[in-house]
Amino acid sequence: MSAPTIEDLTVPSHISRLRKYGPVYKRGIPGNEIVVVAEPDSVQAVLTADCATVANDWGEGVSTLLGPGALTNRQGNAHKASRRILTKGFSKEATMAYLPGVVELAASFLSRWSSQESVPLLGEMKCFTFDISCFLIMGFDVEEEERRKLRADFTALSYGMLATPFDRSNPLAAAGLDARARLLERIQPRLSLSPHGSNESCKSSGNMTPMQRLNAVAKAEGEEMPLEELLDQSLNLLTASTETTAFSMCNMMVELESQPHIAQKLADEQKALMSRHGPDITAAVVEDMLYGEAVAREVLRIRSPVPFVFRRALVDLEIGGYTVPKGWMLQLSLHQQQLDSNMAPDQLDFCPERWLVATGNLIEQPRSFIPFGGGPRLCLGWMLAKMEMKVMMALFVRGYTCKQPSRQQALTANVAARDDVIQMSFTPRQ
Repeated sequence: MSAPTIEDLTVPSHISRLRKYGPVYKRGIPGNEIVVVAEPDSVQAVLTADCATVANDWGEGVSTLLGPGALTNRQGNAHKASRRILTKGFSKEATMAYLPGVVELAASFLSRWSSQESVPLLGEMKCFTFDISCFLIMGFDVEEEERRKLRADFTALSYGMLATPFDRSNPLAAAGLDARARLLERIQPRLSLSPHGSNESCKSSGNMTPMQRLNAVAKAEGEEMPLEELLDQSLNLLTASTETTAFSMCNMMVELESQPHIAQKLADEQKALMSRHGPDITAAVVEDMLYGEAVAREVLRIRSPVPFVFRRALVDLEIGGYTVPKGWMLQLSLHQQQLDSNMAPDQLDFCPERWLVATGNLIEQPRSFIPFGGGPRLCLGWMLAKMEMKVMMALFVRGYTCKQPSRQQALTANVAARDDVIQMSFTPRQ
């Protein structure tokens, strides 16, 4: 006997009504049903389901603006093939090869911020993560004016993904489509660069950018990818490596400013690491930042950069005691998993110490901690994102303090957040 089909649990807001309606409920309108899933085992089951059971589906805006060749939009064996190649560009070894470039950029941004009265924190973090994507992932080496144009087009592309309905009658969609065309025009010449590209950090490390690696490996295996697919993959990498990491780093700085005792513990850790490893931020320093890792985890736990991911049921599914019909959308709550009772009793408080045992070592991450998703679509760049956070916090506590001229709370959602919603002033340490 099958479970009852969800028919009567429609609510206007999945977040505010989650506790009232339980961990599985329906929202949407007939013909466009969405089932919100927040029950831990069910979320894990869907995340790890195979390609015959569920498909990735972020809507028409994402599908159109990233293109059919993007990893986000590819399904089944095509997704597996692309991911296998791209993963090599985000291995631990490859990620650490980007470290000198990340350190250089972070130092430059902090220095510039300290010369200004205040900066729009989220907007500046987006510039930082976007520059990392351009320099280290795509191999761009352009002047500031060209960089500003790239950032503007990327912003238009990102907002275009939110457009509803998605057609040229919607100004956001139209601007996104135009921005996509300009970005592809700029990206195309970079795909034919020599293996080490034009970026000095890539040259010094002898490391290919992920897109150059994708191209080279595909050729070596006799499966050279069409240019259109390479271009779509490039846009996908730029998108995935910019917005969410910037959101997390913005919240990280807000927490360090509002809780100076945490910043002081990070500073003490850096002093110890400099005594052990020297003044440079090396792979060993990043690896040994145990308290820094705890801070990064806590930022990701309590202020999830991606609160939900979406899947479409390809077959009838039984979830949380209900039958979800084939074709319905599933909205998986990642954020709710990270606020579960495993982190009790103070799961709503920002407390890095929850990730440490008395000896100062890190605890094992609970199964419910999934800020980067899971299963076959686990975020490719999760190690890079955490490395960027740890580099920024290390350089900050070594040389700067910060203050909000007008105190704001950390961001609770990253969708369409204004770049200037949080202002922050930076001052060199005396």
